Amino acid sequence: MALREPVAEPYRIVPARLEDLEEIVRIEQESFLVPWKREFFESELVEPYRYARVLAGPAGAEPRVGGYLFAVSLYEEFHINKIATDERFRGLGWGKRLLEDALGRARTVGAAAVTLEVRVSNALARHFYAAHGFREAYRRKSYYQDGEDALAMVLPLRT
Repeated sequence: MALREPVAEPYRIVPARLEDLEEIVRIEQESFLVPWKREFFESELVEPYRYARVLAGPAGAEPRVGGYLFAVSLYEEFHINKIATDERFRGLGWGKRLLEDALGRARTVGAAAVTLEVRVSNALARHFYAAHGFREAYRRKSYYQDGEDALAMVLPLRT
């Protein structure tokens, strides 16, 4: 694996905005076999109880958005719906920063657990989540549009 140049720091985690949608959709299409449609992300920005964050670069930065995380907080559960980074940001700790930001939010709102689904075939993501304390809870048969199963993963926040 080739060494990557570090992405310059003034990228920061900020609330996602409608102006970020083009970049979010671009990253989504590069990252997932069955990407979410723009309309899904757009609705996430206006629905209640949503937590939407992007890695935003300074004026003139390329890319302007380096990654995103979308989650929902309902009752005692904080559910991560989507997380991805631009391929230029992978392996540099930016996904970890997005996840840690979301975990901080989950603790702030008093969530008992953080949950998410991941493709059974996505060993890299499963390892990433396991390294942050998530455990595989159960399998969701044919969860994805292409028929692949998902593993529901849970990170308890209360004992």
